[in-house]
Amino acid sequence: MRAVAQNPESSRLVAFAWAGCSPRLGARGRRRAVAGMMIAPIVYLDPNMMGGILLYAFAAALLGGIDSPGGAVIGGFVVGVLENVLGAYVIGNDLKLSVALGLIIGVLLVRPSGFFARCT
Repeated sequence: MRAVAQNPESSRLVAFAWAGCSPRLGARGRRRAVAGMMIAPIVYLDPNMMGGILLYAFAAALLGGIDSPGGAVIGGFVVGVLENVLGAYVIGNDLKLSVALGLIIGVLLVRPSGFFARCT
């Protein structure tokens, strides 16, 4: 609403671009739309729908290094294993998301560029 009020012409162009691209999505786009419709009832559609997943992804990327794709993959494995081990044996399943948050804080305190980052 604010964008339309501030710049109606650009908002109109964006709307036309979205409308023009929808028929051209093809089979791949229809599969993505169906996947989105199937996952929405499970995770409930709200503004914070992917908040937990994004927190895990950010923790993995930060642990491995923001500029290192391979390090981010290794960081993802470390975050997953650490979260499941601590969640099962130490803190319980209710606080599993706090493992990622604690990992983010710990990495930022120890090495803000990540453990596999390229030092320049």
